[in-house]
Formats: sequence, structure tokens, C-alpha cells
Amino acid sequence: MDSTTARKLIAEIGPRVAGAKVADVVVPGADCLILQLAGDRRLFLGAVTLKALPIIFLLDDPRLALAPGHAAAPPFAPQLRGSTLVSLAPLDDRPGALAHLRWTSQAGRTIERWLTIDLGRSPSLSLTDGRATQTAASETAAPATAPTVARWHDGRGRPHARLSSEDRNEPAEETREFDSLNAAACFMFTELWPELDLARRRDALERIVERRLRRTRRAMEKVQVEIDDSENAAQYRHMGQLLLTRQAGIGRGKSSVTIMDYDDSTPVVIELDPRLGPQQNAESLFRRARKAERRSERAPVRLGELEEKAAQLQKASESLAGASADELTVLEERFLPAQPVVSDRKAPKERVRFRTYRISGGWEVLVGKSNHDNDLLTHKMARPDDLWFHARQAAGSHVVLRKSGQKAEPDKQAILEAAAIAAFHSKAGKSSKVSVCYTEKRHVRKVRGGKPGLAVVAREKVVMVRPKLPES
Repeated sequence: MDSTTARKLIAEIGPRVAGAKVADVVVPGADCLILQLAGDRRLFLGAVTLKALPIIFLLDDPRLALAPGHAAAPPFAPQLRGSTLVSLAPLDDRPGALAHLRWTSQAGRTIERWLTIDLGRSPSLSLTDGRATQTAASETAAPATAPTVARWHDGRGRPHARLSSEDRNEPAEETREFDSLNAAACFMFTELWPELDLARRRDALERIVERRLRRTRRAMEKVQVEIDDSENAAQYRHMGQLLLTRQAGIGRGKSSVTIMDYDDSTPVVIELDPRLGPQQNAESLFRRARKAERRSERAPVRLGELEEKAAQLQKASESLAGASADELTVLEERFLPAQPVVSDRKAPKERVRFRTYRISGGWEVLVGKSNHDNDLLTHKMARPDDLWFHARQAAGSHVVLRKSGQKAEPDKQAILEAAAIAAFHSKAGKSSKVSVCYTEKRHVRKVRGGKPGLAVVAREKVVMVRPKLPES
């Protein structure tokens, strides 16, 4: 797909998906990702990053949503579920799209990510926290000519297709026109991707089966060598005994020696380790004899097992050429490692950085969990008119009573309860009475170059309270 066609296609799809919520994520194949969008009606925004068919499309028929296949989902897939698709715009420097996603963490923090869908020479999907190069989706006009899909087969019989918004005089077995670019892209996905994905799955399995078959055959060759060597056990033992008997005159440094056999007429050539003496070389021959004797029992059994495994792999390899989708699924379960299932419950979650309490009057109180969290709470999250609390002359958490822009002021009871929380989350938390200072956050500043959690307070007021948490 060329950049002009990609921009027009994404400009056609973008307005229909902007602001939609991602209800679910489907991964029907290794090179395909589909986002189920929630709204007035179910829509499915998909992308195929198969090199032979790089496309992006929007389906509005739920029957076309495919079940997850036996493929590894991108590591970021669980993060997409529940996010809001803010916008979808074309990439500026290559064919592709940039999906702007936003969601709220458990701590109430807004998180933004950008899903880059690269449809260029090396199609891929990636999720980053930085904004990639993009251009505004300004090309909303319909193509001057009817969008076309050209289809052909390569030398291996595999289908190929190209989506275009312009007249192209290229050889093709079939060319079909469509009312819109998205309709053409949906056709390519529903008609061509299943066949191409099936071919990809066959190739992947074929490589795995052939690799295992080669390993099995190499193992068979090694075991056959062990079987052949096991027949020499008696010979190794005889040479070791002969070497011990006729060791006179044999020293270190020789790689072989010729000794007359016990009949004094038959010469026997014995290979030696020049680093060892005759006794050590004899012991080495005895060890080889014992090892060969053990192999004589185990090696034939092992060879039989390997021959059976090789026959099964050869049969699986021959069956791949005409295997259907269901048959491939069975073979994948047999040869491919199981993919871990990441449920929503087990999906990685952002650490909750603050404790939250509700006190009299419905006010919200936030408490930092660490020095770094204290800095974040005081200097990033708290508003200037929020009330800030901290135990005096004792290390402890920063505590903020959030006014959230309300004109009403917390009453004395609310202030005492917030101070009691600050006393509880301090080193003096087990004392009967604790002195706590409080002021508006606008009078709290960070010490330049100071350690995390260190702050300077002005215009503070002081109350004495008993350390205590709210009952609810």
C-alpha cells in the first residue's frame, strides 16, 4: 500500500472511531490485531501486518470478528482493553496509522499511549508513551477513481493483493473495484488474510517439524555410533590389561604404542594420551570398556525410540501440505509451546501510590506511601488551596485534604480527622498525642536539591490530636 492510499484510507476510517472505547482485544493470528469498539453499534478496527497484505480496516459486522488463534499476543494487548481511542491519524513518513489511546489508572492518573501501525516495507505494531510522527487526517475527499484491489499468485501459488486509490497499469490476474477504500480493505481481510495466514501457519509448523526431524536424525546417528562402539568393549578391556602387563619401557609423551599380544606373535597398536602414564592410560581404556558395556544395553532402546519419533515427524511433515485450519490447530497444540493466558485479574496493574480516606463532610484525604510518592502528591497532584498536613518533629507521610476547587471550607472536625490521619502515618503514630501542622498547599515548597519528601512550610497552624484512622 502506498502512502497516498494509506492516508486516504485512514482519513476515511478515523472519524468513525474517534472517541470510541476499546471493549475487547482479539488476536486471531500472529500478524493481526483487532480492537472491538463499544458504542451505538459494534465496530471492529483491525490491522494486518503480514508483509504480503499490510492493511488497516473497520468492520461493522460482528460475525466477521474472529476468535483468537494459536499466536502470541503482543505484550501490550492487555493494556488496550478498556482504553479510549482518542484519534486515528496517518503517519507522515510512511504508510501507516497512529492510534492515540487514553485511560485512567487506579490512582486516578490519566495515561496516554500511542499505537503505531506501520504498513510500510517492514509492517509492525508497537505501543509507546511518546508521540510518533504523524500528519493531520485532512484528506477526507473520496478518491478520484474507484478504489481497486488487484490480485495475483506468485511462483509458489500464494495469493497476493494490492489496494490502490489510483489507476495502475500493472499485470494482475484479477482487478476488482469498490465503493470505498475501507470496503476494499475489508474484502482483502475477509477473502485473502485467512488463506495467507493459513500459509504462514503451515510454513511456521514446517520449519519447526523439519528442525526437530533434523535433530532427531542427528541423535540417531550418534546413538548408532554408540552401538557400534559398544561392540569394542572386550577389545578396550583387553588392551588395558595388555598395557598393564607390558608397561615396562612405556613412558609419557607417546601418542601410540605397539605391543605384542600374549601369543608373542600378534602386534597390537594402542592409542595413548601422551599426557598420561601407562597405568592412567590403562584405566582410561577400562572406563571406555565399562561405558561401552552400558551402552550396549541402553543404546538399542534409545535408537528404537528415536526411529519412532522420526517416523511421526516425517508423517506430520507430509500432512502439512494439505492440512485444513482445524488440522493445523491440532498440530500447533502438539508442536508449538502453549501461550500464557493473561486475564484481566492477572494483567499488570499500576501500583497505587496513595492511601485514600473519606472523612466528615465527605472530604477526600490522600496519604503518600513513600518519599517519592510524597513529592508527587504535594508538588504535582495537590492544588494550591488544598490543605496539607504533616506531623511535627517526626518523620511521616504527606497528607492532603482535597478541596477540589470547592468554595466550601472544611470544618474543624474535618481538619482534626485529617490531622489524626497524618499523626497515624508518622513515626509518632503510637503516641497518645501528636502535634500536627497544617496549611494550604500554596505555602509548601520543595527544597532545591533536597531529598525526596523534604519540604519547607510557611503560615502553618498547629493542632494536637490522637493518632487515629476514620472508622469507615
